Amino acid sequence: MKFINTKDPQILANLNKPVQDLHHQKYPRFFKPYDEDVCVAFFERQLKKTNWVVFLVQMNGDNAGYASYFTKDYQENPFRKAYKSLYVDQICVLDGFKGKGIGKHIMHKIEEDARKAGISHIELSYWEPNKEARGFYEHLGYNTYSRIVGKSLV
Repeated sequence: MKFINTKDPQILANLNKPVQDLHHQKYPRFFKPYDEDVCVAFFERQLKKTNWVVFLVQMNGDNAGYASYFTKDYQENPFRKAYKSLYVDQICVLDGFKGKGIGKHIMHKIEEDARKAGISHIELSYWEPNKEARGFYEHLGYNTYSRIVGKSLV
């Protein structure tokens, strides 16, 4: 397994397709259908950001997935202390590579990157009904400390 930095928005858009398709299928109210041109343009913009990091995961020379993250600076205010976190923006393991420990290795790499940057807190989100994601992150020691709730008025 190799982790490779990339600046190629087309590769990222291609790898993102199954993730976007799944989100659109499960949550069509919130997610648009996959559009390659829109996706490429999105990744082009993201790749220009200095605090956004993305890497590919390869197995035997084949792209198996990718992950991206960025740093967030929380400013002190009258209620909260200042702190910095690393926010996992996207993580993708293609179906043919699932069950091989790739996701765990991705998260360990992200944790190591955070440590090297002097960041001691990692944040991420996933959709509440996604029991697979919840089990995965809990197995790796992630805990829920905040919850966003909503109510549809339509």
